[in-house]
Amino acid sequence: MDNNININNNINTNTGKEREEDRTNQIVSAKLQRIVVSNESLVALKAIIDKVNDGFNGGKVNQTEIANWIILRFQSELDESQIKDIRAEHFDEVAMLENILKQAKESGKVPTDFKNLLQKQFGLDEPTKRKAKSALT
Repeated sequence: MDNNININNNINTNTGKEREEDRTNQIVSAKLQRIVVSNESLVALKAIIDKVNDGFNGGKVNQTEIANWIILRFQSELDESQIKDIRAEHFDEVAMLENILKQAKESGKVPTDFKNLLQKQFGLDEPTKRKAKSALT
């Protein structure tokens, strides 16, 4: 089951003071976004928090602060090989086929390599024919 990194446990009631706090929370929440992470990622995040907070007498970091720090640092250090790795890990053949089909419908042309692959798959490719040599007399 997936978990939210930023969990909001506020309970809304109808008293004046609590309505004012709710408005304040909504203003703060407008600056924050929630993301969902896997259980495995949450465990890793908690391990990072424990390491950072262990022996840190100058404060205490929480899930949101660590997640924000990691994301911002990763963004500035992201390179082409990492982008390639991420794309390879999340490659979806069906989405790729849908995009090729969409482009083919828009342009009216199927990419040559893909066309050859389809023809080969359905046995429509023609074997290369050799020229008949004239017999020696």
